[in-house]
Amino acid sequence: MQPSSRSTSFFIAVLAVVMAGAFLLVVPGCGNSVPALSTGTAGTGGGGTGGFAPVDGGKIPVGMTQCSDGIDNDGDGKIDYNDPECVGGLDNDESSYATGIPGDNVDACKQDCFFDGNSGMGDDGCNWQLKCDPRTTNAACPYDQAYATQHADECSFSASQSQTCIDKCQKLVPNGCDCFGCCVVPGAPTPVRLVATCTAKDFGDPTKCPACTQVTQCMTPCGHCDYCIGKDTLPSDCTPDAGTDGGTPYNCPTGYIACGQYGVDPTMCPTDTTCVTGCCRPIVP
Repeated sequence: MQPSSRSTSFFIAVLAVVMAGAFLLVVPGCGNSVPALSTGTAGTGGGGTGGFAPVDGGKIPVGMTQCSDGIDNDGDGKIDYNDPECVGGLDNDESSYATGIPGDNVDACKQDCFFDGNSGMGDDGCNWQLKCDPRTTNAACPYDQAYATQHADECSFSASQSQTCIDKCQKLVPNGCDCFGCCVVPGAPTPVRLVATCTAKDFGDPTKCPACTQVTQCMTPCGHCDYCIGKDTLPSDCTPDAGTDGGTPYNCPTGYIACGQYGVDPTMCPTDTTCVTGCCRPIVP
């Protein structure tokens, strides 16, 4: 039996509706689109973090974090790597030195790698006991001299961390900081710890940016002609060809190139790196 023209028309109409619905499901649209992942430079991603759920121990893909989405999330007129509170493409809080990662560094006494974009320990071999630090003022985990004496290796500022920690974390550390977010910054009498209460304007306030002692074993120094955490301008004697550091305005880790200075476009960092304190540093996948 041949189908009637009416039934044929009805079938075609239903098929058109189904196909249109499928098209809407796979094509991003306003309001419910899924931003494309970016493995390139901070500032090149499209769209904010929105309702994106952290994955892989709390990690949010670069291009979706507040410090890599190309958006002025805190309304201070500065975007991504230009924002002083951004410490890398994995940082999901543009308004302070918190990481913006749920559950990150919640242990009052222990820190893991501060800059690897995830929460918890175990994947990077980094483990720093805060009660070893005589500058610690955290009431939840004060300095314990007896503990520090009894655990000399664990509390060593120069030899407490594993080689795994050095290999995985130090390459991510911005100029002026150690692996655990303790940084030398302008205007502060001691290094300060990057915590949720701390912003660039609060460096001189120890109640908001608490003092700390750097773990020198896994730190990246801040050279005279380097951009560093809290230092976004260079001395007048620092030039591309005649800086006081032997003519080189940056002390980038071996194998990484300079960015964001003297007209160098920070978005020109190689794939899988991002501009952090003047150097194209690797992005953790």
